Amino acid sequence: MNERWKDPGVLRGAVSGAESFTVPGLVTEGRPFSVDYEVSGAGAAEISYSLGDTDAGETVVERPRLPWRATVRMQGVEAVPMLSVVLDEDGGRVEGVVRVDGTEAIRCTAAGASGTLMCVAEAGGLD
Repeated sequence: MNERWKDPGVLRGAVSGAESFTVPGLVTEGRPFSVDYEVSGAGAAEISYSLGDTDAGETVVERPRLPWRATVRMQGVEAVPMLSVVLDEDGGRVEGVVRVDGTEAIRCTAAGASGTLMCVAEAGGLD
């Protein structure tokens, strides 16, 4: 059996008796990591992104100028890098990228009137 499936401390099975497991790439010791959010294209009405702390929540940017970029520091296994973009009623096309410690974690696109982009990277950063 692969060693990553033997970590009892990160995620537990939802069904009683299920074996504990770890998500590949998950950082369990809670080290700090950097998250870069980027949005390019045209037609964004609103951008929101997580700050990584359940108490801090997210930040919303209305009518952003594209290309747009923000960097935040996160820490812990509950820190989830998340980026969303809502297009305006006239439509458009945007691309969003989330990088964790300089490595691309996820890339998403949205197009059309009132389209929505949602990018969610792995919690806790990458190995």
